Amino acid sequence: MDMSKRSNMGRPSLFRDKRGGSRIQGVITKIGAERFELHRARLATIAKRDQKLISDADVIEYLARGEVATRDYLARAI
Repeated sequence: MDMSKRSNMGRPSLFRDKRGGSRIQGVITKIGAERFELHRARLATIAKRDQKLISDADVIEYLARGEVATRDYLARAI
């Protein structure tokens, strides 16, 4: 699976095939935003990617799936 494909917004996406998925948008607190960035950093480590390349959508997907399922997904996607 080519994980270098870019999403509509221009960043490469870790999680592919979003057909039938949902668009999520919202405003979070300052603390929530700080913790969200910590999760982005953790996902970057797991995915072995630069943190700047991890999209908000990928962080949300990671939080929804959990770390174990994300690791499994990424292992299969390579």
